[in-house]
Amino acid sequence: MKRNIFLAIAVTALMVASTIAQAADVSFSGQIRPRFIMDEDATNNTTGDASADTATDKAFVFDTRVRLNAKANVNANTEVFLQLQSIGTWGNNDGDNGTRVSSGDAASANDALGDVGFHQAYLTLKNFGGQAVDAKIGRQEVVLDGHRLFGNTGWTTGAETKDAIRLTHAGGNHTINAIYIKETETDSIQNDTNQDGDMYVLHSNTQGVLGGALSAYFVILQDGSTTAEIDDGMTWFTLGARQAGKLAGLDYRVEYYHQFGDAGAIAVNTDGYYNTASGTGNTNADIDRDAHMVGVRVGKTFANAAGKPSITLWYDRLSGTDDDDIAGTDFGGFDTLSDTGHKFYGFQDFYLSSVGGGTRGLGLQDYAIKTKFSPRAGWTAKADMHWFRTAVDASGGDADAFVTSDDVLVGIIDPDLGSELDLTLVHKYDSNTKIVMGYSHYWTSQTFGAIQSGD
Repeated sequence: MKRNIFLAIAVTALMVASTIAQAADVSFSGQIRPRFIMDEDATNNTTGDASADTATDKAFVFDTRVRLNAKANVNANTEVFLQLQSIGTWGNNDGDNGTRVSSGDAASANDALGDVGFHQAYLTLKNFGGQAVDAKIGRQEVVLDGHRLFGNTGWTTGAETKDAIRLTHAGGNHTINAIYIKETETDSIQNDTNQDGDMYVLHSNTQGVLGGALSAYFVILQDGSTTAEIDDGMTWFTLGARQAGKLAGLDYRVEYYHQFGDAGAIAVNTDGYYNTASGTGNTNADIDRDAHMVGVRVGKTFANAAGKPSITLWYDRLSGTDDDDIAGTDFGGFDTLSDTGHKFYGFQDFYLSSVGGGTRGLGLQDYAIKTKFSPRAGWTAKADMHWFRTAVDASGGDADAFVTSDDVLVGIIDPDLGSELDLTLVHKYDSNTKIVMGYSHYWTSQTFGAIQSGD
């Protein structure tokens, strides 16, 4: 009986929606982004293992993203947004997982390929419940404050969306967001299992503070992930603030976030953490998070100079796990949640891992100088130089036990992770078309090579 009732409700909703759509104000837009990438190991020795060198350590990839957007203003209080997306690599005809755009190889039948799906599909209800609140319900990109903790990872071909409910109140100089995100859904009544992941975000933004805007965050993440040793999952929290603006002719940004709560399941899965080197051989759920992230940026644009050049000094620090953390039964690795790491930690994307920053738990420091200028109308040139180091000073004895317990890090004590140069040239071809060209080079280190070969 219940199945029949559910079916009747679904059909009725479809009929009503079809009737409304006939009178809706519908607009269309879209995007097509073909991109060629050449990835080459210039020295054939990134991993540090000369025996693994080959003469063909390079890859040439042509991928494409195609989007079609439809926005319907159903009435004064209701909007619907649908975004179809097709992504893929030229010559790759893997239709089962929807990763094709071009016709690809001639041996594959085009009618067997299903490569289009909804990237976003959400309903917006304005003045929800008669209050000054807009409700956005459905699959959507969640982007807050320049993509630091929540972004769409737009550099990747598919980008990132969330299944979410977002309530937004805006009035005067402030905006408040309350967001529920369904990370994972694994309920099973038959097997009595629940490893769901749920995220709750409270975000506020106030304009007019110190020449800019002040944002505050409180994030709760309920992670049902378990291990053989820990079967109660994790609940943990992120609390922090971001201030960005312009003072005395300088552009600036300062932000700080602290994480606390459970870390048992992730600690079990992190190399070098659960070990006998700590003297305890932890195999229990009594592991707490104690992690932080700090970011500082100061820049100057010379608006009256030719080409309007700008220079920015940049520092980011993502905490890692050291011996004091182990002794105190803490986990020190900062989790970057749903950030867009590509925007912050170098364009070669070696540090995208949300857990540990791709440094096997030693944390990450990023010192950078970023420059930009316009050589002529419609053209912008950028040059970014990064110097990467671990956050934990293993060479100073801060993580002897941690390093010794990790097969990859044994003997590696230098915090130097190498440096990266990113060059970008952007041409605004016309009002609807932009052409972007880039080149990146990474100078490796012994520590970088050991971590890359181990991961």
